[in-house]
Amino acid sequence: MRSYAQYCPIAKASEILGDRWTLLIVREMLGGASGFNELQRGLPGISRSVLTDRLRSLERAEIIERRTGPKGRTLEYRLTPAGRDLEPVVQAIGEWASPGRSPIPAPRSSTPTS
Repeated sequence: MRSYAQYCPIAKASEILGDRWTLLIVREMLGGASGFNELQRGLPGISRSVLTDRLRSLERAEIIERRTGPKGRTLEYRLTPAGRDLEPVVQAIGEWASPGRSPIPAPRSSTPTS
């Protein structure tokens, strides 16, 4: 987790959620995914090591919690109340970037049009 060394709440949130894949992991968990393999299937392209790293970071930040079985093996990951509080944030980001509503300009063509 990178630190911006600022006391701004947006900087603090960015420190926790700004790494690649992190918000997508939260999105998958908000949709009901709880197992490692289930999360990986919902995130095509993520490596096992990156998923493991992001889950550990989210656990340290108390966004998720890990449930283990009697032998210490991870059974599932669950969002904490703080993690569930991210639902309107994730929805708002999705709406902001949805086609037709997005303020993001369309990519320019690399070939001249005239």
